[in-house]
Amino acid sequence: MWVRRAWYRFLWLVAKVLVAVLCRLERHGGSKVPEKGPFIVATNHLHFFDPPLVLAGLPYREMTVLAAEKWAESWPVSWLLKSVGAIFVQRGEVDREALNRCMAVLERGGILGMAPEGTRSRSGTMQRGKPGIAYLAIKADVAVVPVGVSGQTKIIAGWKRLRRPQVVVRVGQPFKLEPLHGLHKGEQLQARSDEVMRRIAALVDEELRGVYIDSTHEVGSSV
Repeated sequence: MWVRRAWYRFLWLVAKVLVAVLCRLERHGGSKVPEKGPFIVATNHLHFFDPPLVLAGLPYREMTVLAAEKWAESWPVSWLLKSVGAIFVQRGEVDREALNRCMAVLERGGILGMAPEGTRSRSGTMQRGKPGIAYLAIKADVAVVPVGVSGQTKIIAGWKRLRRPQVVVRVGQPFKLEPLHGLHKGEQLQARSDEVMRRIAALVDEELRGVYIDSTHEVGSSV
């Protein structure tokens, strides 16, 4: 266990150095991240640079991250993700095994890092979140920490002009989702997931908000 922790901290330091080379990173709200779990870090996902940007933009916290199943067989990404205990998730279906592994992490006081959208957006703006994050947050009764990343889509264009573009990572107030009640629980889960996404959207630049364009402020109750 200590070996994995040491390896994770090393990767966190590498991410900070890499991001410092790639861009000018601006951080806001890092003090809002709880010092220990259990909780879920939820972020938007617009670019393959997002994972190191989130790592570098947050205070050091050892997280178990979720990744698409396709990366499980794509070396060296598969090796890197497996080395930090990532949970691979099947897209387009309810992956019970992955959900159970996520619950186990939260039940032992760990931290999950995930993108509620389930995949990287191809439109360059936020897309609708999947209900999985609401299911986990409510079932485990843990807080969600929303994180918004802006400017990541300009990194490659900046390189071509030999410039380091500005990227901003903003952390919102941790909050808990309202428990489910009555009938139509599937619809309720989607509504709770949309609440998470609205909170994330409120932390990113307006042109990135996509289907959550009307999100102008954080909503719901905090913890």
